Amino acid sequence: MSDAINAALAAAEKEAAETPAPNTAVAQAPAASAGLPVTGGAPRSLTDFMDSASMNVEAYITVSELGLRFGKDKLIHDSIDVEMKFGDAKAGYTLRVNTPSGVQYKTSYDGVTEVRSRQNWAAVIADGKKMDANSYASDLIELPVRLLAEGKRKEGGNLKEGTVVGLSISYMNSKAFGAFLKEQYPKYGPDQSFKVRITAVPKKGSGQDYGVFGYEIIDDAAAKKKVA
Repeated sequence: MSDAINAALAAAEKEAAETPAPNTAVAQAPAASAGLPVTGGAPRSLTDFMDSASMNVEAYITVSELGLRFGKDKLIHDSIDVEMKFGDAKAGYTLRVNTPSGVQYKTSYDGVTEVRSRQNWAAVIADGKKMDANSYASDLIELPVRLLAEGKRKEGGNLKEGTVVGLSISYMNSKAFGAFLKEQYPKYGPDQSFKVRITAVPKKGSGQDYGVFGYEIIDDAAAKKKVA
């Protein structure tokens, strides 16, 4: 089982044991450029580049108690159908900090260095605590998925069928994804693609409304039978 999958399972167990109250009503994805950052290590081949380039993320799906959106677009969706593969997941850590200028996200994929600033990750967490006493680091899973249908947006044009979008799974989303992973990983493993309907599940905590991702397997055979 890959490191990303192990991290997701560990995160789910951790969240189930001690789930802190959410800091916001909307579970936003960390700000990120298209694609998943490279953190160094072994030299990359041309094949590695082609594989990663083919999974560059056009937009992240965000969730709230109201539904799903593509990034900060204002159009809300009840569900979004995608094709996913567990082996595409990338594990890391994220830190959400409330600052006077707004919410900031910090990310590390190795637990040593923050991706953008290249600062020491432990120092970044300590600085975050100084600005926001409630901030804490969470396990992070970033999972690129492909749209099974055109993604409607109010601004910036619609996303074509087959466009790669991202799921950024951390904090309150870890528990639900961990349960989904435990159930589906034995069936699909890391390399088999399968179809999933992403939904928004409303939650309430500490007087706040928020949403987490829900996951429903799309059964092609059942769908065809229903149509017939």
